[in-house]
Formats: sequence, structure tokens, C-alpha cells
Amino acid sequence: MNTANPWSKFFWNDWENDPELRLCSLAAQGLWMRLLCIAAKSNPTGFVAVAGRPCSSTDIARLSGVSEQEVELHLGELSRNGVFSRDAQGRIYCRRMVRDYRKRQKLRQNGAKGGQASLLNEKGIFSPRERSSERPSEQGFEPQKPESRVHKPESIPPVGPPAASPKPKAEVAALAPDWSLPEAWREIAATRGWADASIGQQAVRFKQFFGFGKGSGIRRSEKGWRQAWLNWLDRELRLRPDAATSGQAEAPVRPATYPPLPEELLSKLKGHYAFNATTIQRWLSPCIFDLDKGLIYAPTRFHADYLANHHSDALSRALGREFRILTKPKENDNGQAQKT
Repeated sequence: MNTANPWSKFFWNDWENDPELRLCSLAAQGLWMRLLCIAAKSNPTGFVAVAGRPCSSTDIARLSGVSEQEVELHLGELSRNGVFSRDAQGRIYCRRMVRDYRKRQKLRQNGAKGGQASLLNEKGIFSPRERSSERPSEQGFEPQKPESRVHKPESIPPVGPPAASPKPKAEVAALAPDWSLPEAWREIAATRGWADASIGQQAVRFKQFFGFGKGSGIRRSEKGWRQAWLNWLDRELRLRPDAATSGQAEAPVRPATYPPLPEELLSKLKGHYAFNATTIQRWLSPCIFDLDKGLIYAPTRFHADYLANHHSDALSRALGREFRILTKPKENDNGQAQKT
């Protein structure tokens, strides 16, 4: 194939009926077609690279004539829907184009080996006459004994350390009734572009389905439940492309925008096992504590519900009294709400 002017089949029905691609916007589909043109001429074929170097978002933006922000937006959309894959080096590639290229290379190698055309019929298969001529005659034919070809087990001395015993199977169990979303799972969802509020909503639905709904009888290992959570998020994105950002307006403001908690209050929280640095920074730092009245004001309704459902008892034990968790009051005349 001429790499300067490559030619390949294009299956129009496959493009039209690909559900992952149809979930993407027209702009993302157009960018993918541009990337296919680059991948067809690259070396190796099928990878989005120029002169052997993987194309970055900046390179793709220059080649496509759009801004880098648009490229990153459309690449994220294509990636979430599984349109392309990345190798260990992070290079974008088209799975089908790579498969077709490897198939052509294999056929080319087989053709280079040559063959005797007289032994082949019109379908390229050895004719019965020629196949029979290659077989030894049955007269005087004696099959070999297995012992003449394979060493007996007792004659083979042991080599190397003894084989390791098989690993025990991971324990499987149903989703616990008091299950709550692990912080590590939340961080993975956040890296995939999910807003905090949307993650909380999906965690509630995940628990309802596998804890009390139709999936309550399913048993998995810890690793299996983690993968089930990621599959759940991918399924939601396929059903509703805006699921990851639908609750972003209600998400808590980043902790960096809030003043630090008082040292006396911070030391009490750190003294309790339920509050690590991540929990304090993400969920408690944005809150206003009124220790005299026993009130905690959260920035949003979702934030208040999360603290009430997951940390209410731990807060009471750490601070030595019962607390009511409410949404944050309106700002004062100076436009600020100070922590007490």
C-alpha cells in the first residue's frame, strides 16, 4: 500500500450504526473523521501520530483548524463513549484500522512464501488427490508409541523452585446494607469529569439497585464491586450524555475558597478516626460551625444531607454534643459569613 496516498475500505453501515459514535455530537464525529485521516497515513498505521510522534491536543488543534479547548472537549466526549483507545504510551488509535492493517500484513507475508498452484483447486484448497498422495500408505504403517516421543514423567528431573500454590480466590459478598461510596471511588469518578453532586446521586442509585432493588442478590469481590461502579457510570453516560454535569450547580465550592477551621475545632476533628485530612478538607472546611447553638451550616442542600447521613454521629462524638446540620444562612450586610 502506498503510505503517501493510502487506500482502505470504508464500511458506511458500520459508521452509521456504531452506537458509541452516535452518542457523540456532530462536532466530535467530525473531529474523529479528521483523526482517522491522520491515522491512515501514520506509521504505524492506525495511530494518530505525525512523523512517528504522537499528536497532542495542541497538534490536533493546529491540524484541524480549531481551538485547543474544542479539541479537548471533543476528545473527552469520544473517550467517554469508547470510540477510540489509547496504548501504553497514551497514543490514540483506531481499533479497526489497526486490526485491518495487521490482517493485511499477515496475508502479505503468507503470499510472499509462495506455493505450488498445481496442488490447489479454484478455491485455494489442496485437492483430495494431492492430499491423499502426501499420506503414507496404510500397509506397513505402524504408529509411534507415546513413550518414543514424550519423556516419561519420572525421567525428567525437577528444575528450578517448586511451583507456587494457586492464589486463593477473592471472597465475594453482596453489597452491605450500610455501604457508602469509598473516597477512592469518588476520586476516580471526579477524574473522569463527574461533578460531586452527580457522583452523590449516582452513589444513591447504585446502592438502591444493588442493596435493595433487582441487583440485591448479586455477589462480587471488592475489586468486582469497584468495576461495577465504573461500569455503572459509563452506562449512565451512554444513556444521558449530560449525567456527569447535571448536578454541577449544586456541587460544594472547592475548599480552597473557604478560610481554615479554628485550630481548637480542627484538633477535635482530627482526634476522631472517622475524619481524615481529605474528609475535613472536602466536607467540613466549607461549613460554618456554631458550637454554642449546636448548629452546622453546609453550603448546599446536598452537602447538608451528605453530612447528616454519613457523619452526624461521628461529629457528635468528636465535638461532645448533638448538632443540627442545615444549609448555609444568607450572607450578612458585609457580604461575608464568618466561621465561629
